[in-house]
Amino acid sequence: MIARYKKSMLNAYYNYRYWQNIIQSMKYNLKDINSQHNKTCTYLNKPGIAFSFDDNFRIHHWLQYGKGLFGYYDVKVTFNINAFHHFENERSFTQEEIDMLLDLQSNGHEIAHHGFKHKRATDFVEMFGMEKWISEEILTLFEWMEEQTHSLTKEKLKKPATFAFPYFKSNKECVNALVPKYFKVVRGHLDKQNLIPFNYTGFTPSICIDVKFLKSIKMLKKILKFLKEFNKNLILTCHSILPDEQNWDDFGWGKESKPAGQWRISPKLLGEIIEIAKENGLAFYTTSELAGIASFIDRNLESYIRYTFASSRKWIMIEDLENVTQLDLSNKNITNLDGLQYFSNLESINLIGNNINDYRLLKKIPKLRKILQ
Repeated sequence: MIARYKKSMLNAYYNYRYWQNIIQSMKYNLKDINSQHNKTCTYLNKPGIAFSFDDNFRIHHWLQYGKGLFGYYDVKVTFNINAFHHFENERSFTQEEIDMLLDLQSNGHEIAHHGFKHKRATDFVEMFGMEKWISEEILTLFEWMEEQTHSLTKEKLKKPATFAFPYFKSNKECVNALVPKYFKVVRGHLDKQNLIPFNYTGFTPSICIDVKFLKSIKMLKKILKFLKEFNKNLILTCHSILPDEQNWDDFGWGKESKPAGQWRISPKLLGEIIEIAKENGLAFYTTSELAGIASFIDRNLESYIRYTFASSRKWIMIEDLENVTQLDLSNKNITNLDGLQYFSNLESINLIGNNINDYRLLKKIPKLRKILQ
């Protein structure tokens, strides 16, 4: 009993020192940062959080315990995916699981790239070379994602513009190979100030808030204050969303899955973080939004917007859409309005002649008054 108590106290001390070191590092590296707000457009109008969840073998956890917390285009989240289940004989994902990912996307969340087989980038490149890593881990997942379609809506995954390094393992060589040729942003782990501006390109740090690291919300509260003070953004990385009482062994994934079971956050703690962020006036963004990218589920809508407003760009940028006040989307064969939320100054829209069943997203456009449908 005494030994267990001492171990508990020692772990608490180490955890305290871990977060204190993060805070002190941030203070030191932020002290000379200009706090002038790097606002680029109305949509990106205040500092915020980007939740970043890894490994889609946890899709049932995300949907069961996260969907209600996140809402519809409210607390937007980035889900970083692979093309195989980490356990269960590394099987492919079922159509039901693909539908779950696409359902999350249709609620305003980003489905991003996390490597086809979740290989450690640095180790793989050292053993087999950069070209093989790009071919087997990056391009193959692009192809796999393009092949996936929702069984009912027939919607497809967006082409990812952001990447999360598996196991947080990266180096400059890997980053430079990916940015900007394949992605605008690649996410890792801790790095000095840990905050990022809007419209960012390159490597972005993150802070992991799984129970493995975050034992109390007290330390995170101190970090969240930096966002408003320096007018920058923070990526918070998580994995599973599970109640504290949920026994990992109940999933039947065997002893080999035990380490993965430590990478989890409870719905209660996640909800507390969301409420604290809202109380502090922070926004919620996807990683691609922090990079300034506007994305669209409907391919016909995306093609029209790209041709009209961003024909010369690799990505459609949110700032490209800032000054648009009128949109004529009549007879464009559109079925999904995702992406219109980026038209912050839109006043009138013509949607006649399309096959749209859900108009809820139009309520997210603050100045929209005239709707033809």
